[in-house]
Amino acid sequence: MSPPAPLTRDNVDAELARLDADAGRVSDALVELTEYNSYKLLESAPLSGTTAQRWQRVSAKIAALWDDYTAYQDVLNRAREIRGRRVKPRPEDLAAITKLLRGPSITLSTKSVALSERTLLGPSAISETATLAQTLHRMDTEYQLAADFVAQTEEAWNRLFAAADPVQERLKRLGATARDIGDRSVGTAVAGLIDGYAALRREIFADPLGLTAPGSAFPGRLAEIDRQIGVVAEAAAHQADLRADYERGTEHLRQLVERIDQVEAGQRSVARTVRDKILIEKLPAFTTQAPALRARLGALDALRDQGQWARLASEAAILGDALDAALAEAARVEKLMSGLLERREELRGRLQAYRVRAARMGAAESQPLEAYYQAARELLWTRPCDLAAATRALSVYQKAVLALDQGRS
Repeated sequence: MSPPAPLTRDNVDAELARLDADAGRVSDALVELTEYNSYKLLESAPLSGTTAQRWQRVSAKIAALWDDYTAYQDVLNRAREIRGRRVKPRPEDLAAITKLLRGPSITLSTKSVALSERTLLGPSAISETATLAQTLHRMDTEYQLAADFVAQTEEAWNRLFAAADPVQERLKRLGATARDIGDRSVGTAVAGLIDGYAALRREIFADPLGLTAPGSAFPGRLAEIDRQIGVVAEAAAHQADLRADYERGTEHLRQLVERIDQVEAGQRSVARTVRDKILIEKLPAFTTQAPALRARLGALDALRDQGQWARLASEAAILGDALDAALAEAARVEKLMSGLLERREELRGRLQAYRVRAARMGAAESQPLEAYYQAARELLWTRPCDLAAATRALSVYQKAVLALDQGRS
C-alpha cells in the first residue's frame, strides 16, 4: 500500500483538532461506562453461569478498548509533538504527521511466525496494524457490544428484583410477626424461608442473564417461596390470635387470683372481728390458695414465652376451673365466719321486734316479761356474745310474748 499523500499545514491542524475532539468523546464514553452502577456491580459481584461467561468476554473487550484508546492517544501525542516543532512545518514533518494520522500507525497485535513457516530472509514475527480511523471504528463497534451487555444485564436485574422485592417485603413483615409472637415453630419456619430467599437473591446478583433466560427455574422457585410465606403467615396469624386470646384470658384469670387473695385476706379480718364479738371455740380453717394459684398463673406465662400454645390453652382452662373452685371455697369460709356476726344481728333484730310487740300490748315492762328481755339483751350485747345462750334466752322471751298475745285474744 502506497503511503497517503501528505496533508497541508492547515489540513494537519484541522485533522489534529478533529481527532483530539474524537479522543475526548471516546474517553468520556469509556469513563461514563465504567462509572455506571450496573458496570460497577458486574465488577464487584461474584458472578456465575451465563452472566459470568459473557462478562469475562465483555470485560476483556473493555480492557482492550482502553488499550486501543491509549495507543490512539499515543499516536496523537507523537503527531502533536512533530507539529509543535515549527510554526511552519517542513515537508518531511507533514509527511510524518500524515503517516501517523492517515496510515497504519497503531499495532493491534504481534504474532510470532512458527519456525516451520519461516524463510531465511522472512520476519520472525508479524504485526497487525490499523489506521486511527479503522481503530476508532473498531472501538465504536466493541463499545456498543459492551454497552449493550451492561444494559441487558441491568434490565435483567431490574426484572428480577421487581419480582423478588415484594416477596422480600412480605418476608420482612412475617419475620416481625414471628418475633412478636415468639413461637419457636413459626420462628424456625421463617428462618428457613429467609435462608432460601437469601440464596435465591444471591443468585440474582450472580447470574441475572441465566435467571431471565427461557426455561429458567427462577419464577417457580420464587413462587414457591412466596407460597410458603403465605402458609407460615397463616400459621403466624393463628398463633397471634391465640396470643391475643391468651392475653384476654389471663387478664380474667389474674383478676380471679386477686379476688381470691382479697377474700382470703377478708377471712382473717372477719375472724378477728368474730373472735372479738362472738364467743366461739373454733372457727373454720382459713383457705390459703392464692399464692399457689398465682404461681400456676406465672407458669402459663412461661409456656407463652416458649410458644407452647396448645398446652397453654389446656393449662389455662384447667387453671380457670381451679380458680372458680378456689374462689367459691374462700367465699364459703368467709360466709361461715361473717354468718356468726349476721346471726347476732338477726337475734338482736328479733329481740327488738318482740319488744315492740310487747309494748303494743302494754306489757313491755311487766314482770316476768321484762326480766326475760333483759336476760336476752344482756347476752346479745355482751362481748364476746354467747350465741347459743342468747338464742335460748330470746326463745324464752319470744314464747312469753306470744303466750301473752294469745291470752289477750
